[in-house]
Amino acid sequence: MPLEWTSDLSVGDEEIDAQHQELFRRVARLLEATRRGEPEELSGLVQYLHEYAVGHFGAEEARMRGASYPGYPRHKAEHDRFISDLLAIARDLDRKGPGAFLSLRVNQWLLGWVKEHVSGTDAELAAFLRRLSA
Repeated sequence: MPLEWTSDLSVGDEEIDAQHQELFRRVARLLEATRRGEPEELSGLVQYLHEYAVGHFGAEEARMRGASYPGYPRHKAEHDRFISDLLAIARDLDRKGPGAFLSLRVNQWLLGWVKEHVSGTDAELAAFLRRLSA
């Protein structure tokens, strides 16, 4: 199942939307690398995804704090969990390599998390930010 950005996933903030689009591109590349079983590419993309997510989450969290977003604790907890899960995957990749089980785990986890977080949790943030600017 491919991971594709659609306009339905827009949160209405140009910076955050651009970051989400890049996140979707990188995650799609990561998923493709897992399917091909390319450990060098997979390792590099996991590292890039970690760095990118930390930067994006930081920007998003700063925006939430600046807007006094009441859903901040739950939203930040989801971000923290993503980073923790990604680090666990990176450790498994280092120890065991990119086998079929890890590929399946990465595919299911990323597809579910990214789609649910952007279309659910981030959409709630977007609605809040739109109300503030109205």
